[in-house]
Amino acid sequence: MSRARSWIVPGAVSAVLWVAAAAPMLAQGPMEYSLGGHGGLTLFTEFLEQRADGGERELMANPALSLGGSFSFTRWPLSEIRLGADWTGTDIEFQDDSGDESDELDEEGLADLNLVLLQLAVVRYLVPRDQPIAPYFTLGFDVAVWMLDENAGGEVGAVEETQLRYGATAGFGMLFAVADRVGLKVEVDRATVGNPFDGESAFRVGGDTFDEPSTVGLTRLLAGLTYTL
Repeated sequence: MSRARSWIVPGAVSAVLWVAAAAPMLAQGPMEYSLGGHGGLTLFTEFLEQRADGGERELMANPALSLGGSFSFTRWPLSEIRLGADWTGTDIEFQDDSGDESDELDEEGLADLNLVLLQLAVVRYLVPRDQPIAPYFTLGFDVAVWMLDENAGGEVGAVEETQLRYGATAGFGMLFAVADRVGLKVEVDRATVGNPFDGESAFRVGGDTFDEPSTVGLTRLLAGLTYTL
């Protein structure tokens, strides 16, 4: 599938949900702003798969800590617009995927990989957000900035050490009121962004690659605090 075609489905879903989210915005109130900080764990799907020594192996990023912040604004009781930025630092490795539970093709510590994920999202609450417990859904557009360790060598390298990709995120969370203007946020989301190992100027990996997805999946488990200004 071409990179352009790979975004048809998430793009169409995003458009529909953005329109659906606009309905509750018709009832407007005074403008409110809030700041947030959060941390959590990010899990990655594979970047590519290769044949090697009679078996198969996949290039993976290890689960890693993510740290980030957000700025939100709203005039609506059930919706808000959120701008977010997250940093995740991980390392990539080959994992044996031959199907026989072998680890002979494992190869750790190939290179350090950093990801900055920028997001513009609609947050849709199921109840007014000033309730003691307010569950919500999110839908966002992502800009992913992938940065490969400049000292990477061997099988992994890059002509351009920074790769820019785009994607979308959907998630579910709960906002708990813990004090005046302060809330505790717990959120799980799934992002699909462009693969930095796919494309003409992408990061390069030596070997017999037979599957190179155009996108990478990120599952994020986050918790943090929000403060209404």
